[in-house]
Amino acid sequence: MGLQRVAITTPPTFVLLLLWVLNSATSSLGFVVGVNGLFSESQRQRCQLARKPIIGGGSLSSGNSIVLSTKRSRPLQRQQRRSSRQHHDSRLSARRGGGEGDVTSQNNNGVVDDSKTKSSLYYNSSSIDAGSLSVDRLWDLLQSSSSLGLTQSQALHRLKQYGPNVLEQAKPKSLWKLVAEQFEDRLVQILLGVAVLSGIFSFLEVQQAAPGESADWWKSFVEPGVILAILVLNAVVGVVQSQSAADSLQALQDMQSGTATVIREGTTASIASSELVPGDVIEVRVGDKIPADARLISLQTSTIQLDEGSLTGESVTVGKFPGAEGTTAMSHAPIQDQKGMLFSGTMVTAGSGRALVVQTAMDTQFGKIQKGVTAAQAEAVKTPLGQRLDEFGDQLTIIIAAICLLVWIVSIPKMNDPSFGTVWEGAVYYAKVAVALGVAAIPEGLPAVITLCLSLGTRKMAERNVIVRKLPSVETLGCTSVICTDKTGTLTTNEMTAVSMVLLERPPRENSANKKAKFELMEYGIEGSSYSPEGRIVGVENGSDEVKKLPSGALADVAAVSALCNDAMIIGQDPVEEADKKKGNKKEKIYDRIGEPTEAALCILAEKIGGLFSNDDDQSTKPSVLASANVESWRERRPRVATLEFNRDRKSMSVLCKFPPSMNVDASATTNGGSPRLLVKGAPNLLIERCTHMKMRDGSVVRLNGSLRRQVNDKVSELAARPLRCLALAVKENKQLEDSLRKFNPATERDIAKHPLLSKPDTYKNIESSLTLVGIVGIKDPARPEVGESIELCSKAGIRVMMITGDARDTAVAIAKDVNIFDPNSEDDCKLKAFEGREFFQKPEQEQLHILKTGNIVFCRAEPADKQKLVKMLQSLDEIPAMTGDGVNDAPALQQAAIGVAMGITGTEVSKEAADMVLADDNFSTIVSAVEEGRRIYANMQAFICFLISCNIGEICAIFFATLAGFPEPLTAMHLLWVNLVTDGPPATALGFNPPAPDLMEAPPRPSDEPIMTRWLLIRYCLTGLYVGVATIGVFAQYYMSQGIELSHLASWSQCGEFWQPGKGATCAELFQGPGRSLPQTLSLTTLVCMEMLKALSAVSVDNSLLRVGPQSNPWLLLGVSGPFLLHLFVLYSPNLGIPALADSFGIVPLTKADWVTVAAWALPILLVDEILKAVGRWLAQRDDPTKPTR
Repeated sequence: MGLQRVAITTPPTFVLLLLWVLNSATSSLGFVVGVNGLFSESQRQRCQLARKPIIGGGSLSSGNSIVLSTKRSRPLQRQQRRSSRQHHDSRLSARRGGGEGDVTSQNNNGVVDDSKTKSSLYYNSSSIDAGSLSVDRLWDLLQSSSSLGLTQSQALHRLKQYGPNVLEQAKPKSLWKLVAEQFEDRLVQILLGVAVLSGIFSFLEVQQAAPGESADWWKSFVEPGVILAILVLNAVVGVVQSQSAADSLQALQDMQSGTATVIREGTTASIASSELVPGDVIEVRVGDKIPADARLISLQTSTIQLDEGSLTGESVTVGKFPGAEGTTAMSHAPIQDQKGMLFSGTMVTAGSGRALVVQTAMDTQFGKIQKGVTAAQAEAVKTPLGQRLDEFGDQLTIIIAAICLLVWIVSIPKMNDPSFGTVWEGAVYYAKVAVALGVAAIPEGLPAVITLCLSLGTRKMAERNVIVRKLPSVETLGCTSVICTDKTGTLTTNEMTAVSMVLLERPPRENSANKKAKFELMEYGIEGSSYSPEGRIVGVENGSDEVKKLPSGALADVAAVSALCNDAMIIGQDPVEEADKKKGNKKEKIYDRIGEPTEAALCILAEKIGGLFSNDDDQSTKPSVLASANVESWRERRPRVATLEFNRDRKSMSVLCKFPPSMNVDASATTNGGSPRLLVKGAPNLLIERCTHMKMRDGSVVRLNGSLRRQVNDKVSELAARPLRCLALAVKENKQLEDSLRKFNPATERDIAKHPLLSKPDTYKNIESSLTLVGIVGIKDPARPEVGESIELCSKAGIRVMMITGDARDTAVAIAKDVNIFDPNSEDDCKLKAFEGREFFQKPEQEQLHILKTGNIVFCRAEPADKQKLVKMLQSLDEIPAMTGDGVNDAPALQQAAIGVAMGITGTEVSKEAADMVLADDNFSTIVSAVEEGRRIYANMQAFICFLISCNIGEICAIFFATLAGFPEPLTAMHLLWVNLVTDGPPATALGFNPPAPDLMEAPPRPSDEPIMTRWLLIRYCLTGLYVGVATIGVFAQYYMSQGIELSHLASWSQCGEFWQPGKGATCAELFQGPGRSLPQTLSLTTLVCMEMLKALSAVSVDNSLLRVGPQSNPWLLLGVSGPFLLHLFVLYSPNLGIPALADSFGIVPLTKADWVTVAAWALPILLVDEILKAVGRWLAQRDDPTKPTR
């Protein structure tokens, strides 16, 4: 970083020498030495500036300061340049700090004049807290001007220094790297190794074949070809899924603004937002997307409102303030508290103003979020199932290698058998046997069956409004232990609703004990939720009649103010016709709003009160009509004359509307010579102060004296403590208006602008004085009705719920009680586990972890980064967290969590792309349904994985026993592939449709490290596999014994004709070659297929007996068993159908009835073996946990 020289008044030479020595000696400490009396006041101030970092903390060597210095020694300058280069390199780009050796000039104010230097400015935009600095300080730091902006030269230099205002994209992985990643899975590597070995041995076999036998060479390569085809298909699917991982970053890039209105050299111009630099002055207005993080410096309207929902997740727009009013008291305040900052990507919903760009590109809030997404992707871990499958693959690798090597070693003495031409031929033959054993041990169909099962699970979840983006997340839901959820829109409706109304009334009866009480405040509950006009006001029997009979009563005025002092509109969507539903039209919300949420709530209140609209035809029942029927009638009959816009000082809005002299609600003001009446709504604490009277429900008006005013304020405090957002509604009658407003009837908007009172916002507070209070309305975002029951279900299932919101503590705790996160009957809120984000993370780490270990928790005033921190901490506690989110700020946490759940209706594209699944209805209850479905899927997945493994154990036993006994191979590698892929795959997939257990959601989440096959299941399936292996070898040996061959002869079959002779006139070639071996192999294969079909029927329940839960409970299983069996029969009897080549390619022949009796005799006992082992398993479970119900 370049150093500046300070021009000083020349002192005596010895003093300069002394200063040089002192300065050189202390420079390593980062100080600039000044001596009082030698410098002028301005020079001492500039030296102080040199010692002070731009933002809090840091030393001069941190690269975030403007440095002024006297002359330094050359070694020290070289040292500082080296330090500057190291700091410069650490920032990954040349966008920060000055150039090496730059000498910058300064103006009379002691700040850098960057227009004369190579480097624009020494300004650390990555860590500056612009929201807590004064605007004057920012002008000094950024060397810009409100009226002139930057010069073109300054802008060009800063663009080179800071780079374009775009989000940096990580370099995508190459296609070859993505392909290579697909072969990192251990199971895939085993298959690849087996395929390569099988291909090599097949090649050697072809080379050794006799000339007449080489015509069928292609048969030798069927096995490696099938395995390679499976691997290629798996790799293609994996590459496609991997390429979609960067979609969230692209969606984040798309949310940036395209253009910006900027002031440079005093001229307003439109430029690409990518050209913005710190120090630029921009203009923003309604509808603009903020192009960079900026500090509001002035307003061009009375107020400016922004929608920061994409960053904070909150639905209510926020007001921004310029100057000192927008400066935050504390440094690095949460986004919600930074009232003077405009953040990149947010939208201006009202007003306009000028702002000073303080941060661009990756230093903006959006850039920080992208960094979080990128970091989360780098830290992504496999799902619990993926981890268990990897462990299983590693174990399988060791087992397969050991068994194959053992088989080959055991076979070494047989390699010099005379039947082989050479020992090499024998070694190749038994190597192929070992490879066949490897094929038998590998469940080739397992990856495909898992993928298919998860895909089918996604269809079921889609029926429950859950759209799954990443297949593994379906299974992960089954072991979710913590659900971290937003409040707004997930636990609540995200639709502000008026739930309480307070009116002044006469007591129901005056008795002797209450004679002095002439009136009292009455509160009425308002039923209904969301933006539906359906619902009633409890205690108001017929609001419509009351409004008509008492047009000057308080209830009528509440309806009038709600409908007229309002710019919002409710729209209704008529139900889709049945014919359109069949076309697959998307389901839409019936009622929605246009405008501010709070004003929309008042529109619905006006509809529930009624009064002006009559249901006189069939059209009146349609949502498109009911949505705004009364509001539109109010606005037609009481046209607006002028609007007194909301102001942050008076915190109220009012309108002048024409009312007929008679106040008859059915009369039209436009046809009866109406005159203006002022209708006002605003914050109670300020509006009530400007009220002098209060209207009663019967229309009479009473003075708002001290006693009544205290009652009203106490009631407002009570409503706010629940907490409700309160609005006071008031009116000012025509006769009380200023003379110029009583008969004001403007023809054009220009007439309003010319009015001496309406043209000056400063006079609005005077106009809104001497008001008559008509009522108080309490509004809130209500909890979804079904969420409370869902959270109780989570508690039963051992799943904890954590609510993370940007709201204040009181609001968060109230909603938590409404939805059963906290006990609704709890009276002491201080004892509840509710923390503000900043408060929680200031605690010691061990205390934080201790808090997170148990119970439901609420985090309020949470910052965007808090969610990702909490997810990491929960994962460090071995929890499996699911995280919900809808805003851009949620993307890193959604990417980090084991399950990221985005909102489908209110969610941004960024959050959806980062999530694993999307809720189509934004409802927490849907998450619980998805967890239940995930548990069912995992239970069924465990069933079919155990089924496949048990089948392979049987195949291993068959080949291993045959090799040890010296028998001819009972099954070829082609037979094993047929069993694993065709006859095992469909039944395994059908097991994915098993019905859920009745107590599925009453058990705690399974541990993430729980193996797929427990110790007992492994023992059980080894015993089952042992019988399968014995039966497969037994039917094979039985055939040869029926041909008069003893077992000892069968064990030395290669010596047939040399040491022993077959009986019954048979020859060795007829028994052990060609069709002679095909029949016993067909018996073994068919017996194996039948046993596996019977095992699939038994696997409809892992523990329950077939007599209790039969295969008929899963119709898909019956289809999954019958289909492959019929396919096997088709191949078996293909010669009888005129397709002999099909059976020949498998080396099998048709069976007779006697053969089928033999097959049944060996296959059926598997059911008895499995039932006995199930009974033992139930007994062991009951012994370990006596409270567990007997099944």
